[in-house]
Amino acid sequence: LSLHDALPISRDELGYLVHSFNDMTKRLRRAREETSRSQEAVERERGRLAVILARLSTGVLAVDHELMVRIANEAAGQIMGVDLTLATGSSLSQLAAGQERFSQFVAALVVRFAAGREEWREQIDLDGGSDRRVLMCACTPLGVEGGERGYVIVFDDITALLQAQRDAAWGEVARRLAHEIKNPLTPIQLSAERMRRKLIA
Repeated sequence: LSLHDALPISRDELGYLVHSFNDMTKRLRRAREETSRSQEAVERERGRLAVILARLSTGVLAVDHELMVRIANEAAGQIMGVDLTLATGSSLSQLAAGQERFSQFVAALVVRFAAGREEWREQIDLDGGSDRRVLMCACTPLGVEGGERGYVIVFDDITALLQAQRDAAWGEVARRLAHEIKNPLTPIQLSAERMRRKLIA
């Protein structure tokens, strides 16, 4: 085989390598662009989620299996009376230190998780003396990065609602009592009027 005969083969191999390299470069560029688009989509979704959470009047906490905060919305802090704007990465126990209402809430969560309860919906009473609060709370498990378990805890302060229901119930009781008291008085009043007419006549 002469050198002249070998050149076309070398040229073909070089052309194949160049073509393969160009093709690989294009695939890498497409993969980078898709990754970039995926990251942008994730960031957009995170932005949307942040807007939604900020507008909710319901408290939302997302925590990992060690109760480290991943997400805490503004309403959660308002309901608990704690500033949670920089809570991400902190443990609930640390954040609750010195905060009576929040400490009771965290203790209630710990009791449920220690019992192996990961999904529940319950009323939680926080006894702060005159500042007693009643929360309606729901918890659901959440898969987080690395396959670890996490939880989303959603809660709302229903103290005022319960008080309004109690007031309405007492109002209904008072209305019924007034009705029951009035009923026997009606025939008595009629008899008294008849007797009065007879005495006058």
